[in-house]
Amino acid sequence: MASRLKQAALGLFLAASVAGCVSLPGGGPVVSYPINQGPGGKSQPYNLQIIAQPPVAGWTPQQVVEGFLAASASFGDQLKTAREYLTPAENSDWQHPAWSATVFSSAPVVGRPTYAAAGRGQNAAQVTVTGTVQACLNGVNGGYAVPSSSTCLSPLIFGLVKSAKTGGQWRISAAPPELLLTSDSFQRDYQPRNLYFFDPGKRYLVPDPVYVPLQATSAGLMNELVDDLISPPQDWLTSRATVTALAHASRLGDVTLDGGTAVVDLGGAIAKAPRVVLQQVSAQLLYTLIGSGQGGPSVQTVELYVNGKPWTPLGTPQSPVQNESDSVYIPPSGPTGQGNVFYYLDGAYLYRRDGLAGSPVRIGRIGTGFAQIAVSAGGYLAALRDDGTLFTGRLGGKLMMRAGTGYTDMSWDARNNLWATNGNQIVMLRGAVSPGQPQAQPVPVDVVDSAGGSLASGLFTAIQVAPDGVRVAIIVGTEINFGAIVIQPRANGAQPSVRIDFSPFSVEGQGATPFDAVTWYGPDNVITLSGSGSSTVLTEYPVNGGTATPISQQPNIGWITANPGSALLAGLLKGGMMADSSLTGAWMSVPGNGTAPVYPG
Repeated sequence: MASRLKQAALGLFLAASVAGCVSLPGGGPVVSYPINQGPGGKSQPYNLQIIAQPPVAGWTPQQVVEGFLAASASFGDQLKTAREYLTPAENSDWQHPAWSATVFSSAPVVGRPTYAAAGRGQNAAQVTVTGTVQACLNGVNGGYAVPSSSTCLSPLIFGLVKSAKTGGQWRISAAPPELLLTSDSFQRDYQPRNLYFFDPGKRYLVPDPVYVPLQATSAGLMNELVDDLISPPQDWLTSRATVTALAHASRLGDVTLDGGTAVVDLGGAIAKAPRVVLQQVSAQLLYTLIGSGQGGPSVQTVELYVNGKPWTPLGTPQSPVQNESDSVYIPPSGPTGQGNVFYYLDGAYLYRRDGLAGSPVRIGRIGTGFAQIAVSAGGYLAALRDDGTLFTGRLGGKLMMRAGTGYTDMSWDARNNLWATNGNQIVMLRGAVSPGQPQAQPVPVDVVDSAGGSLASGLFTAIQVAPDGVRVAIIVGTEINFGAIVIQPRANGAQPSVRIDFSPFSVEGQGATPFDAVTWYGPDNVITLSGSGSSTVLTEYPVNGGTATPISQQPNIGWITANPGSALLAGLLKGGMMADSSLTGAWMSVPGNGTAPVYPG
């Protein structure tokens, strides 16, 4: 799963708290912040709100805009106070903006007004607002864009008028359609939610974290989330890497909540879809809507209607209501059918154990000098030597050296493709190589930054593919970036076009300490290793912006591997293995002289 870091890395992008944090790199959406976690890692809203002040008689245009910005950053009264700063006409035109926002890294600068006589007893002014834009929240879907996007505009211009219709006071006649927020106000007013889409093979559900306004009602939020499944936000994950089963659906009426059951009625071409597609639709709805109560009743089950008629999922012939235990499709936590199985090295041999209590089973001799291994769910082995040479083959079979040197880490995906870091490059090696079979050349991977406009650069020291086979966690310097894999076949058997689109989300380490390793822990979390010797630090991070959780420390760890429901395993720098069964309990030694443990997948 995850390996020790082989080389020094680049400087950090964005400063973080002492405990580390989930953050957003170079112009990404807002700095990191803590979220109170509820059951199952679902984020709960803050209670703190700012009480907005209405406009005061005699205020200048500059003061009116400043007051409006403060009022529009407070959702405590559903933006009623903010609307007092608008003219009657603009109040009618200014639609509910809470799903769109421009986020500034610090308080924006409200400039001095410029005046112009508007005639008919009315004076006019313009006020320009400038600042460093960190992110844009676009439209109703809560998706992010970074400052290079044309949707992230600064400066922003406010138009104001003063006339008898405004009581002789300056009021805003033209306001930007989105909210203008600082990082701090964004922290108070939004929280993360997951939309769920499918990998290209429609086998697994893949979570796509977005931000939603806290003041949204349960009904409004559910409707917006369903609309996002029908017309996905074109972000790092949905524009190329995933698909939705609701592509040809239309929502018929509002989503309603009956007890803990969300009732969704869909129409359009989806009514003619085969049963397997409706099963996928039901799964996407279920996992997206769970936890969307926003402080009210939470969604526990989903009932799907098609053109007003209830649809019964496979496996539940007596009821159209579906819960998590009924769903055929789930966000994968790890390879299915593997149990607690893990693999490790002991001298020149590869071993397998079924959990900590299982007896060691020798798989075969692979030779000495190997620092780490990776095992695919499909039965392939990759082994990396200390000198950076890479070998692959069938479990128990002969290993063949792959082209290239200088490899530092590797990880299998669900399609038995191997992903590896090699200095400032990431490559994909398709399948395994058998004796006598011609060796496929490594496919260079284009890594695109979160702005989508240029290739990301840096020293890539580690890579781990998520259980869904779509997302990756990549160590770049003191930062972990998350990305989405996009593979596009080419004609005539040519090598495919392969790229990784970076998410705006990243994880920062402690100060200038680089990460040594990362491993996925289910669909929504990673566990990281940083530090060295007696100062190794282990931390669990939700990848959607939630609060980091420290893990009971154990010195001299060189690499880690995790699997939900199984013990966290650590390989020690001087040999031997340790295990923590609960992530918060005491570490215990794993008998034997094994090293480099790894769960498959």
